[in-house]
Amino acid sequence: MVIDNKPGAGGAVALEFVRNAKPDGLTVGMINVAAAANESIIRKKAYNLLADFEPVGMYVYPSNVLIVNPGIPADSVKGLVDTLKARGSANYSSGGVGSPGQLSGEMFKAQTGVPVTHVPYKGAPPAVLAVVSGEVAYMFATASSAIGQIGPGKVRALAVTTAERLPQLPDVPTMAEAGFPDMKVSDWAGFVLPKGTPAAMRDRLHAALLAAFSDPAAQERLRKATFVPVAKPLDPDEFGAFLRAEVDKWAAVVRDAKIGQD
Repeated sequence: MVIDNKPGAGGAVALEFVRNAKPDGLTVGMINVAAAANESIIRKKAYNLLADFEPVGMYVYPSNVLIVNPGIPADSVKGLVDTLKARGSANYSSGGVGSPGQLSGEMFKAQTGVPVTHVPYKGAPPAVLAVVSGEVAYMFATASSAIGQIGPGKVRALAVTTAERLPQLPDVPTMAEAGFPDMKVSDWAGFVLPKGTPAAMRDRLHAALLAAFSDPAAQERLRKATFVPVAKPLDPDEFGAFLRAEVDKWAAVVRDAKIGQD
């Protein structure tokens, strides 16, 4: 297997490449929540997520964590909301327009009424460093990109967006435990193939991925990297239904937050 990173437009560049690949089962696309949001964010693109790909399956969740600059006088999510409202304005960062960080940030803004402005960066690392430096007040970061700054105290972790606490951050509550049960923003990672790939090849790939992600050693490595294996992995049909629901879910968030680009 050769991994070919194709960054750009929240994964749209990579998906266009997969869309145009020969449907022989040899080109696989790995997607996350940004792919579903992009259906509403990017109005002009060369593919349709639901029409131009064969869903393979979903097996793992990346973990996200709400981090704040240490200068923000808040030790809880509620404290952060109160502080931001008292200030009257603030900024939060993300890894880019349509990234999981922005989607989480806009849902948080809508549910709490905090007066904040989104500042997109070119990827998660510079967005995390913006929190460290105080350029922005907070962000919803992937735990893997933020945990190196949490340990030394360069940022403060207030909550994780997963259903359970992370082993690496046992003292950090979930958003539900922090009093925000409706902040259900889980990133996810799944796989797709070009439309027209034979079902037998798709099913064979799903079986291989299911075996790989179910291996105890692999699951331990994933957990150490702050990823959470899906309790019941999704097969092709289930992942297809999941994608349709995600596209609808994020269309409402994108509309209400007025996120969009041509």
